Amino acid sequence: MRRLTLPLALLMCSTAPAAFADVIEAKSRVTQVTLYPWGASVIRRVEFAAPQGVHELIVPDLPQSTDAGSLRVAGDGARIGAVTLMQGRLPVANDAPTPEIAAAKAEVERMEAVLRSRDAAIAAIRLRVTAAQDQAAFLRALAARDGPATADDLRALSRMVGEELLAAAEAAHAAEQEAAAAERAREDDATALEKARQTLAALTEGTADLAALSVTVETGAEGRGALEITSFTNDASWSPVYDLRLDRAAGKLAVERGVLVTQSTGEDWAGVDLTLSTARPAEQSDPSELWPWLRRIAPPDAPMPQARAKAMEESWGAGADMALAAAPAPMVEAAEMQMMGATVTWAYGAPVDIRNGVDALRLRLGDLALMPELVAQAVPLRDATAFLVARAVNDSGQVILPGQASLFVDGAMVGSTNLPLVASGDELRLGFGPIDGIRLTRIVPEKTEGDRGVISKSNEAKETAILKIENLTTENWALRVLDQVPYSEQKDLVIRHTSTPPATETDVEGARGILAWEMPLAAGKVQEIRLETTLSWPSGQVLQ
Repeated sequence: MRRLTLPLALLMCSTAPAAFADVIEAKSRVTQVTLYPWGASVIRRVEFAAPQGVHELIVPDLPQSTDAGSLRVAGDGARIGAVTLMQGRLPVANDAPTPEIAAAKAEVERMEAVLRSRDAAIAAIRLRVTAAQDQAAFLRALAARDGPATADDLRALSRMVGEELLAAAEAAHAAEQEAAAAERAREDDATALEKARQTLAALTEGTADLAALSVTVETGAEGRGALEITSFTNDASWSPVYDLRLDRAAGKLAVERGVLVTQSTGEDWAGVDLTLSTARPAEQSDPSELWPWLRRIAPPDAPMPQARAKAMEESWGAGADMALAAAPAPMVEAAEMQMMGATVTWAYGAPVDIRNGVDALRLRLGDLALMPELVAQAVPLRDATAFLVARAVNDSGQVILPGQASLFVDGAMVGSTNLPLVASGDELRLGFGPIDGIRLTRIVPEKTEGDRGVISKSNEAKETAILKIENLTTENWALRVLDQVPYSEQKDLVIRHTSTPPATETDVEGARGILAWEMPLAAGKVQEIRLETTLSWPSGQVLQ
């Protein structure tokens, strides 16, 4: 057995006696769980009765994976002394069997007696089968002997043998059927006996999958006390999940929020008070470090002296490489970075059962209602149809966390997406599938250089593109069209573009060269956009 004496032990005011008044065994019950995106804080309660004095309290049912460093013990009606975590088979607390063990032993003995009685009955039935078979054999042998010579005597003997053989065969058949039924019933009794033995073994032999806590407690005159044991486990997690339901007629976007909960701690959590937290105690808590980065210049292809090479190794290899190898890796997922802000918690409104090993238990949180703006967004350069896009401001006053979302339009599921974090006051933008009745084309009418449609001179290039949006539906739509033109970071490469109608927005969301047009598109109508782009550069240069 491996014992870990925890540093959290609170020393008693008086010195602990050499021997305890007795050893008490009491089981714990998980009462509260605070679940994080990765990990959980688990609070369990242990209630016990003991006479006034100092005792050793054994709590035998902690998970084997219990982390000693995170373990905290508080007393209610009892003073706490030394605390020891034991990971292995438990010592026997006392010789007297508990009522549960006594009941389990009695059930094993009862089922053993039932099985013995069943076996005796089956053996008796098998004896009747054997007797009937022996009688039939005797009658056949009797019929084969030399008998009376008269015909009447032969007929009487034949009739008697036939009747007796029939009766013996019927008796053997009936006994066989009765024995088969008894053996089937015996299988149920044997199964019940095995379950009873397993129950008794679990109560008396312990299990290597559990750890135990030994706590020195001092109880007062009232004779009752309780412990609250808090520990942290990595074997649990939760993640947001959503159903986003767009009702076009009502102009509403319902955000039905839920969470997927999973735990594999080795024990079931029954009727626990569950709190969901966005804190991440199992992850990075400090900002990453930056190391000095020394750079040098030298003539191209010049050999590097050994001393300088060593200096470069010390500054670059031992500096930047150290930052890569020794420092914590930076977090690159945007969702996780956004989650490092203020902690948000939800207390679930009812006791929850979470079984060990369940892949994903889905719990529902409160719903949000947003008022979206709906547009038909068209990207003729890439798509053949427009897409229904909803844009809504999160005015709920609550953070919408990142998570998997299923998308519904007017009750029909149209797709799924990964929802980003949307802070209160931020805009949420979601695509709800294609609008098949809005067709898109993008053509380049001038094709003097193959399919590129570019008229080229030594230091100039031109392109003309026609964007065509055709509404074949019976609805009027608010249309948003996106396209692109090249951009330059060199003053000698000049790029000019014009469009008819003019773009309503340039450099959309900070993306250089992305243009947007917003306009109404009536049912059955066609909208065209003409986009012309000219690039010019000095002679002697090549466009790349």
